[in-house]
Amino acid sequence: MSTTAQQTPKLGGAIEAARLLQVRQPRPARLVCLFGSVDHPQKKAVVRYIIDVPGEGYRVLTEGEAGPLPSLTAVTPAAAWYERELHDQYGIVSAGNPDLRPLMLHENWPRDFHPMVHGAEPMAGVRESYPFLKVEGEGVAEVAVGPVHAGVIEPGHFRFSVMGDNVLFLELRHFYTHKGTEKLFHNTPIMNGAIIAESVSGDNCFAHAVAYCQAVEEAHGAQVPRRAQLIRLIGLELERMMAHIADVGALSGDVAFVVPAAYCSRIKEDLLQAGARVMGTRYWRGIAVPGGVTRDINPAAAEALRQAVEQAADEFARMANIILERPSVQSRFETAGVLEHRIAADLAVVGIAARASDINMDVRREHPYGAYHGLTLEVPVLHYGDVLARARVRIAEVAVSARLIMDALDQLQPGPISAEFRQATVFEGFSAVESPRGELLYWVKGESGSLARCYIKSPSFQNWPALPHAVAGNVIADFPLINKSFNLSYSGCDR
Repeated sequence: MSTTAQQTPKLGGAIEAARLLQVRQPRPARLVCLFGSVDHPQKKAVVRYIIDVPGEGYRVLTEGEAGPLPSLTAVTPAAAWYERELHDQYGIVSAGNPDLRPLMLHENWPRDFHPMVHGAEPMAGVRESYPFLKVEGEGVAEVAVGPVHAGVIEPGHFRFSVMGDNVLFLELRHFYTHKGTEKLFHNTPIMNGAIIAESVSGDNCFAHAVAYCQAVEEAHGAQVPRRAQLIRLIGLELERMMAHIADVGALSGDVAFVVPAAYCSRIKEDLLQAGARVMGTRYWRGIAVPGGVTRDINPAAAEALRQAVEQAADEFARMANIILERPSVQSRFETAGVLEHRIAADLAVVGIAARASDINMDVRREHPYGAYHGLTLEVPVLHYGDVLARARVRIAEVAVSARLIMDALDQLQPGPISAEFRQATVFEGFSAVESPRGELLYWVKGESGSLARCYIKSPSFQNWPALPHAVAGNVIADFPLINKSFNLSYSGCDR
């Protein structure tokens, strides 16, 4: 434990957050995120906590003192990575956190340098070693994988402690290509911020753009036209379909069932091409902007998209049945990488991983936004928590997304696709969307049309700490399969 963590903490929003998180009735509250910012004109670093309170919704709490602050990790383990990141970025100590090792800042960063406070100017590097946790005992060996991997995936280090082939413990080390995206938003005009948001995670770029735009719109009280909301829904659900289809195909490929893997890749490509024909962009880049969207869908394009989605959903359903009916696939998927419900709840896991571990939560239903208001949304939930459960939830969600797209296309009525809004002198707001990987949140603050702070809560940042719990107890050869079943984004984490 860091010696600074022993200091007497100051009180405020952190105490209220701890109180809310310890209330268990009717349902426990959930830590969504905690993060720092430098508030103007005081130029003082403060901490904000966003809590999902049952029956109330999201609540934002502000800690006015710069620290040390009482740690929330003992109340909810989900706070651990957030508090480590807070310490790296702002130098704010969470007193009582048992692990304040550097998280996003690697060994070449000086320990007294905090980029969100001091800037990101060139500096002299340092040489230190990262203190990995050790599992000791006769017959225990360490296996280091990464950070450089075969193929085109981004860097990440996985250090296994094994006894023979069995994994006893896994420690993650990420943030090798941290982009400093939140720093890039500083002083950016709000109308240009969506371009940066799209760069955070390439396969979820539209979800990031919509989350950013909705945060700006909420901060300014802007009303987005209904037609634009429906087009956004179509893009979000199309992105979800492509992500889940690709993931199920990749899982099939990981167990050497290569024909369905190839078919799923082709189905995803068909949807990408359909999106390009309709919107002029394969991944819907440049479509979402504050106030609405930049391109419309005419009747002919709507019909073409409908046919493409129907065909993709039908072909994928048949291919999914082929995959799941094979005993060789079942024997690899079933009971592999079990994430227990209790652990998933303690770590506030989101998205597919949560719903496969019996956590019935989806932002589209719990906190509806845009065209999702008023929808009766089917949310597939299973309780097994293994690779098979995560695959089945993805397969079920593809069918749900296809139906949502059809319904949205039916509801498209003539009307504007964007709205102008008065830019406030001072603004602050946030928005969450259900991205293919789970709850994605943007919080913005600024003045006179420019951003002073844009915080991104990535679902991958939320879920990576759960992966070691799913891997422990499995053979090391199953790690690629288990890892793929979560399909967490390195880039989304390295925001």
